[in-house]
Amino acid sequence: MRRLPALVRLAHPLPTALNALVAAGLTLVAGGGADHAALAAITMLGIHTSIGALNDLLDRHSDIGRAEKPLATGEVEARTARTVIATSAAVGLGAASLLGPVSVQIAAAGAALGYLYNVLLKRTLASFVPFAVGVSLIPLFAWSAAGREPSQEILLLCIAAIPGGSALALQNALADFRRDQETGVRGLVVRTGERFARVAAAALHLVAWSIISASGAANLPAQLLGGGLVIVGLTLGWSTSIAVRQRGWEISAVGLACCAFGLAFAP
Repeated sequence: MRRLPALVRLAHPLPTALNALVAAGLTLVAGGGADHAALAAITMLGIHTSIGALNDLLDRHSDIGRAEKPLATGEVEARTARTVIATSAAVGLGAASLLGPVSVQIAAAGAALGYLYNVLLKRTLASFVPFAVGVSLIPLFAWSAAGREPSQEILLLCIAAIPGGSALALQNALADFRRDQETGVRGLVVRTGERFARVAAAALHLVAWSIISASGAANLPAQLLGGGLVIVGLTLGWSTSIAVRQRGWEISAVGLACCAFGLAFAP
């Protein structure tokens, strides 16, 4: 029990929980029952816990000195992390399999993207790709969990999620910019610079918001709330505090989720 807080941190709890809530909520919007929504949430919790734990396992040496990283502080052993990675992935994919073959295929694709980011793409110019594609898979997964074909509005949402997910990837990398510089991690933001990344993130969020708004079907209050949260998140990204920048990209993610629900509720 003493290690429980450390294990929770290993799962990257805020983005993991947000993905689970969005998937469950969209499943309900799509007409799925509470059991389908619960399985969708368990799928996301399992897969994203696995991805987050693998990220920390691979970076445990470069993360030394970061109090929020339980592997780097020694609160969690590498062997325990490997068990968490395997177990959570099995739980997530197992829950998806109960929703049907399409759901498990989408879930497996999302997991593969996360692992690809951790192992291969994190330190390259293509580091934003797993975010962009992974976010766009969530509405498709939710509709498959509900046993429905995606509507035109949901396909549009998937398209809008690509620039939105890319923007979130840039904001996430901005939070780690100074640490990446110090440890020699040559990711996208280190290569392009902070100013370019901030401008690009704002432009990509604007593109995503414009695609959703241009549909004419989106809920206006949800769009305004989502857009406002995105702006708050982008503004926090200018802070010199790493923790504030981290909260910034998470707030922007909530804003993007609000926009998604605004379109998903379209009649």
